[in-house]
Amino acid sequence: MKKTLLLAGAAALAMTVQASPGFAQEASEETELKQDVIVVSARKKDEGLLEAPVAVSAFSETAIEDLQLQSVDDIARFTPGLSFSKAFGRSTERPVIRGQSNVLAGVQFGVESGTAYFIDGVYYSGSIQNLDPNDLQRVEVIKGPQSALYGRNTYAGAINFITKGGAEEFEATAKARFGNNDTSEYAASIAGPLLPGLTGRLSFRDYEYGGEFRNAVTGELVGQEKTTSLAGVLDWSPASSFDSRLRVSYSEDRDGVLPLFLQSAEENNCMPGYRSLAYWAMSGSTNNNQYYCGVIKPGQVAVNSGVDADGVPNLIPGVPLNSTFPFMAGAYGLGDGTAFDGILRDLWVASSVSTYRFGDSGWELSLLGGYSKEHNKQGYDSDHSSVNFFLAGPTNEPFFANTTRKDVEDYSLELQLATPQDERLRGMVGVYLYDQILLEGDITFADPAGRAVDTGKRTVRNEAIFGLVEFDFTDRLTATLEGRYAEETKTDRTSTATPEVSYSKFTPRLTVDYNLTNGGTVYGVFAQGVKPGGINGAIGEAVGMPTYDQEESDNFELGIKTPLPNVGLGVWNLSLAGYFTDATNVQLTSAVAATSGAINSIATNQGAGEIKGLELDLQGAFNEIVSGGVTYAWTDAKFTEGCDADEWIMSSGGGNFTDPANQTGVDYTALFPGSGPASCNIAGRTFPLTSEHQASAFVRLDFREAGPFGSDFFVSSDLSYESSKFVQIHNAAETGDALLLGARFGFETDKWTLSAYGQNITDEDSITMATRWLQGPYFSAGFSPNIAPATASRGAPRAYFGSLRRGPQFGAELRVRF
Repeated sequence: MKKTLLLAGAAALAMTVQASPGFAQEASEETELKQDVIVVSARKKDEGLLEAPVAVSAFSETAIEDLQLQSVDDIARFTPGLSFSKAFGRSTERPVIRGQSNVLAGVQFGVESGTAYFIDGVYYSGSIQNLDPNDLQRVEVIKGPQSALYGRNTYAGAINFITKGGAEEFEATAKARFGNNDTSEYAASIAGPLLPGLTGRLSFRDYEYGGEFRNAVTGELVGQEKTTSLAGVLDWSPASSFDSRLRVSYSEDRDGVLPLFLQSAEENNCMPGYRSLAYWAMSGSTNNNQYYCGVIKPGQVAVNSGVDADGVPNLIPGVPLNSTFPFMAGAYGLGDGTAFDGILRDLWVASSVSTYRFGDSGWELSLLGGYSKEHNKQGYDSDHSSVNFFLAGPTNEPFFANTTRKDVEDYSLELQLATPQDERLRGMVGVYLYDQILLEGDITFADPAGRAVDTGKRTVRNEAIFGLVEFDFTDRLTATLEGRYAEETKTDRTSTATPEVSYSKFTPRLTVDYNLTNGGTVYGVFAQGVKPGGINGAIGEAVGMPTYDQEESDNFELGIKTPLPNVGLGVWNLSLAGYFTDATNVQLTSAVAATSGAINSIATNQGAGEIKGLELDLQGAFNEIVSGGVTYAWTDAKFTEGCDADEWIMSSGGGNFTDPANQTGVDYTALFPGSGPASCNIAGRTFPLTSEHQASAFVRLDFREAGPFGSDFFVSSDLSYESSKFVQIHNAAETGDALLLGARFGFETDKWTLSAYGQNITDEDSITMATRWLQGPYFSAGFSPNIAPATASRGAPRAYFGSLRRGPQFGAELRVRF
């Protein structure tokens, strides 16, 4: 009851006086409540937020502080059309724009979400959750295919982090933030002139979160996060014709055991059939359900990340204590089951952006370069449970321990030549080159460095030529044609049959926009998107699927950005976009049981789909005291055709899918009331990881000189909602809705800000993500008696593992500016 009243009150407040993530807090007659205060570079040039004919959500430095944006996860809460699934801690990221992603994104080599990260316009690969939020000047989330201008992996959109640069006058900042669960953050920066034409900035951050969930096996806390980072920027402008920025950063992440829990197959409650615990005699279970229907609830973390604390096995339903298997020891062991736990990442990132202007001609030549080097160790108990069995005899580690070392190097280079931008006809042409080298090793108890056995070298190479032509038909009507031709080659030396694949595609983008007399814009877009295919490696070869094809889409969008008429309620900006996407060869996931080690999945192309959506962003201020904003996104992402083998197994009572050409197989529905009809058809199903509804609201009240020492008093509150996401294409198991409430209040002057904050105040505990997984030790018929018929699917029963959401966070923060 208390939680309901809190939410109702917060919603009423937020919807009465909405605030804006992108609107400056100052609003007075002197500034005439100027609305278009955010300048974005979404189209690789500076434009006002209302002028850019593209769907973009922008967050200023002020908004990043007010909304407490610490990571991409926080940014997604206030970006209509962006959903973020934090499934494996601060790793394997899966940003989803407009319903387009893959549950293997960041997990399997070469599989990507279709949403790329950029730092100062330079492509960045890998996890970005450790980026220092205090070092950001602005964040832009650009929605829809951006292949023409931004390049690879922008099938669904791009997220550009614009960092702070040098300063013409000396300035410095310091920040200290403390909270519950042993949360602390110390940050500082210094900037100023170094030499004539040369300015610089140096920033430092130390962040730590102590964790709040406890592992039932070891009794220790899990989910800890720790980052130490240092970044330096040099801005050089020796003449009016040339300027350049060099940015170099180094960061160390030391994160603890991931807060993952297992929901046992014993809890499955739907789709009865042979692919269930009941048909493994040693399970002691009579549950013949193959799947779970409904919202997966948060559970207890119980993983073998260390020695069992009390010496008493933590039993899993469906895995009796006396379980023994041919050639194997008991299912429960009390020792450490993982040679490495958590995340260790050492990361160097460097980028350079230079522009040369040819006198007064208006022609410009730009060179963008990027480099990153990452050493990464990640480990977790990949059956996500207290099962901890070893093969009889010597072994380096037990089954189901996913402990790996990765060394990744990325290089990118982009050259652009632009014509004068004040001409009626203007253009730009460019070339792009990207290389990635990945070396991976298996971490074991015998080899904790993970270097004795190199599991394979993998590479990605992307080469492209791109450009645009823009023409003003009138002073208000403009058309822009962009295009990119790219070739991408991936190699995987672990794959013997298909060690290399190449894909190519030309992706055009046509934009027509009309400038309104009030400073707004109406625009229409047609764009094609492509997500390259790749290699499934030895795992895919074993099941006859060594590769997967590229996914392609046609996209149509109409939008309007406009100031709303001032009718005595202050001034407000409205951005409204509607879109339609037709996707083919959609990349999804199929689970595969390896003969040893961790469980794996492969990428597959499964059918086609259509996505319809609507995005709204309203922001502004009632007066100089009250400002705010509200966002909403509706995403309807459905398959129009497709056939999935697991869908047949689930719906047929556990029968094998034997004839893909005719989409048929063995049908046992007559034996299992409540099953069927048997079908592999997924048409009409919602895309996984996609929320149909997203909404947020934000309000801030500023009271000038109402605090001590002549300071201003402020109070702000935010509320965000995201509807439940389905785990798989079967559209049965889901994450549950999430409603998050935050608040902040304090005092500030030009020199300092002292505030108190709260995040997830009402303790929303819906899980952030879940994955359907094989339940050990029943991962192979060869290790456990299976009494299902030979024509049935005799693979392992399936459970689910999920990631826990961080609970209420409260604390205080002090910022000082010199």
